[in-house]
Amino acid sequence: MTGRWDAPRDVRRRAVLAVTGGALLGGCGRSSPPPSPPAPVAPSRGAAGPGTADVSRLLAERGRALAVADVAAAGAVCAPGSPSGAGELRRADTTAVRAGLVSWAVDLQEVAGGRARGRLRVRVAGEGREVAGRFGAALVPRDGGWALALPDPACTPQPWDLGEVRAHRVAGGTVLLVRPAGFAGATGTGEAGGVGEAEQTEQAEQAEQVARRAAADLPGAAARVDAAWGAGRPGGTAVVVVPTTSELARLAGLGPGRAAALDAVAVGEDSALADGAPAGVRVVLAADRCARLTPAGRTATLTHELVHAATRATATARPGPDGTRPVPRWLTEGYADHVARRDLDVPAALLAAPLLEAVAGGASPAPPEDADFDGTGRQLQVAYAAAWTLVTSAARAAGTPAVTALLRSLSTAPELGGAPAAPRGQRLDAACRAALGAGWADVQRTWRADVAAGLVGWGS
Repeated sequence: MTGRWDAPRDVRRRAVLAVTGGALLGGCGRSSPPPSPPAPVAPSRGAAGPGTADVSRLLAERGRALAVADVAAAGAVCAPGSPSGAGELRRADTTAVRAGLVSWAVDLQEVAGGRARGRLRVRVAGEGREVAGRFGAALVPRDGGWALALPDPACTPQPWDLGEVRAHRVAGGTVLLVRPAGFAGATGTGEAGGVGEAEQTEQAEQAEQVARRAAADLPGAAARVDAAWGAGRPGGTAVVVVPTTSELARLAGLGPGRAAALDAVAVGEDSALADGAPAGVRVVLAADRCARLTPAGRTATLTHELVHAATRATATARPGPDGTRPVPRWLTEGYADHVARRDLDVPAALLAAPLLEAVAGGASPAPPEDADFDGTGRQLQVAYAAAWTLVTSAARAAGTPAVTALLRSLSTAPELGGAPAAPRGQRLDAACRAALGAGWADVQRTWRADVAAGLVGWGS
């Protein structure tokens, strides 16, 4: 395994004199009063409250400080309001810098009612693209000016908001190992989520093992994705390893029930960055679930999520007026599984067991609806099995490059060369004919025949 854990940037305490760059914001985690009174940002002339210019200056000052790892100066523009918050802000900022924070920018969307709202853009060393999320903060008067009141629940949580982070750079990206505050041996006191010290220690050790395996697997998994998807994948992806699905739920913004059904998830809001290309994606692995997988299963899980990172990095088609996705989820999920499982030495009938059992029980195979992938338990298992077999059936008939072309066509905006604009069903049929040489009805017919035959002849 190449690379090394924890090559921290120097964390300085001196004031920033001059730094170039945009409005970078660091640490949307728990913040607190600075260790010494900062110079206030004077309000815009004639303004009853803070204006966009005021907030932009605050964010730029904080961002410039974080860009040179000056944690004290970064905290000086914040007013969280408690001594304990001051320590937590410094911890989160210090951890972010040591994890390789490169940029954290806010595109302001609204400043009103004493609050700022916008899009958060974060990148750590090893990530090829900034990952987008939400930003929100109250603005409080201080010494004739304004200060950011952080933390704020509107902010998208970052790995360092959860606790300590250790970084490991490898080919293909970086692995960030998170040890939540309160865990045995981590900064903070008390038990995490009511878990005893012995169980915390076991979970922490388990997470470290999963992180080391992910670091070993990441270069090969990234190469497999590149071989299938081709150009367009970001230069690197951050893989965040957390001890349990509880932390995965927080980073992904999911409910506990939904998160408990997942081994991993790709996080990041779909939006275009300043260059017009889509924002990046970060992968989160839940160690308590990934540790139960076989080595082949862990590799496939990581590869699956990296496929999502690659496909979303080139997706320019936008949802329809009614919110309908331009690409059916069975195609995005099935393609990710198809690429991830192509080299697995596992019988196809075993991988598709939930679907085959449902069909044996009298169910008629049908392409999963988008909402089926938001379910849990057997419903979710059948949806994934149906998606994988549907995409793999198409690939067996027309080849993986043809299925790749189908997904690229549907995920690309019509004005940028994607499938022509039309209702989703019509657009899918036209794209199937162009990429696969068969209409959507014929693709389904072949797939149902494969399923009815028990996937005989599919091999692994």
